[in-house]
Amino acid sequence: MPHDIEAEQSVLGAVFLDADCMVELSTMLEPSDFYEPRNRLIFEALVHLYKDQSPVDLVTVSSVLKAHGKQQASGGSEYLSELVDFVPTAANVGYYAKTVRQKAVARNVIDAARGIAAEAAGSDDTDQLIANALAKIEATGQRSGRADRDLLTLAEMAEQYERHVKNLGKSRFVTGFPDLDGIIRGVAPGEVMMLTAYSGLFKSALLQNMLLEGCRRTGEYHLFFSLEMPATRVFERTCQIAMEEYTYRVESGFNHHDGYRERALVELNKLGADKLIVCDKPNVTIEQIEHYTRLARSRHGSIGAVGIDYLGLMGATNARTEYERISYVAENSKHLAKRLNVPVIVLTQANRNSASQGELEKWSAKGSGAVEASADYMLGLIKNDRKDLLLKVMKNRNGEENLTFKAEIDAKFLKFRSLVPYDSVSAKNAERGKGRIRAGMLEEPVEYDPY
Repeated sequence: MPHDIEAEQSVLGAVFLDADCMVELSTMLEPSDFYEPRNRLIFEALVHLYKDQSPVDLVTVSSVLKAHGKQQASGGSEYLSELVDFVPTAANVGYYAKTVRQKAVARNVIDAARGIAAEAAGSDDTDQLIANALAKIEATGQRSGRADRDLLTLAEMAEQYERHVKNLGKSRFVTGFPDLDGIIRGVAPGEVMMLTAYSGLFKSALLQNMLLEGCRRTGEYHLFFSLEMPATRVFERTCQIAMEEYTYRVESGFNHHDGYRERALVELNKLGADKLIVCDKPNVTIEQIEHYTRLARSRHGSIGAVGIDYLGLMGATNARTEYERISYVAENSKHLAKRLNVPVIVLTQANRNSASQGELEKWSAKGSGAVEASADYMLGLIKNDRKDLLLKVMKNRNGEENLTFKAEIDAKFLKFRSLVPYDSVSAKNAERGKGRIRAGMLEEPVEYDPY
């Protein structure tokens, strides 16, 4: 019968490396999808631990198998140890899970075909025979519990929505600029915000300002995938933005002054900057970003948001052209946000056409219309004739678009002080947005109210 034992072992080994893989695997696989009996039993144990929200490691899996009298049948501790060392990374777990599922479907089709053949040999009722055959084939694509997850009644959607909104205040990523947040209401888990600009308009600095503010406000870890700047430069900028320190003083302090490093770290910790986790791996793919995010979540707990700087430097394994690469990365940024259930903020470059016209619109992102299509929110940075730095809301899932804000930036510290409405229309809508949110609050805001 069709099977791929190595793919099965790779799936199980990936879970031991990164337990958060079970979030994705729980919707892709059932224990019955595994051909090898030992693998089937171990995945049953993993599902049991996942549903109980228990830690996943060799000890807990062994305990579950032992409690159900299946430790020997599953290969024991020796086989579990082999699985731990079977794969070097959990980044490709989705690929292996798909392979396992494909082989399981193929086996189901073969079983169904055998059943149809046996029934056809002894049946004189052709109508009933065809009906039964169709039912058997249709059943091969089904799995227990999957229909309940995919087909939701109104009451089930209401239950999901209630859980969603009760946690939204804690999990929504707000930019820290009240007038802007009044318009977009923050980036919710599973949503993507694209920030588009030409080179040299502080878009990387704006993203880092937002992430650092998120760290300070929530106390949660935020991930910054810096494909453009090395970690040393990101750290220097963190000191520059958070402590409002000249970079030459930071460099001099670390180079010549005893105790400066310790004092800087104490100050940064007070400002919440210790919650910023940086990955500067070049040419990172969307699959690797998902793996690193799951790894960070397993080590540090909840992740407030994921920031990517920038889309144009990301890799895509099978893309043959620039257009295909940008399309793949943009589309899968949305899938990433939904699978991980985190807000994702991605920087993109503006295309040459928009640069020559001096205007930004939804279609201004460089490379592909998939950027616009995949974004829940699109913001654009541009300078006007008076050299004012303006931020434009080009796409907004939550309401008003084509509103403009003026950025006040302290360039020497790369510190964004404020974003204020640039015209009367933007001001009116920003105040209306803040008013709506205030009216919807049933409890007094705690600690920080951006509205």
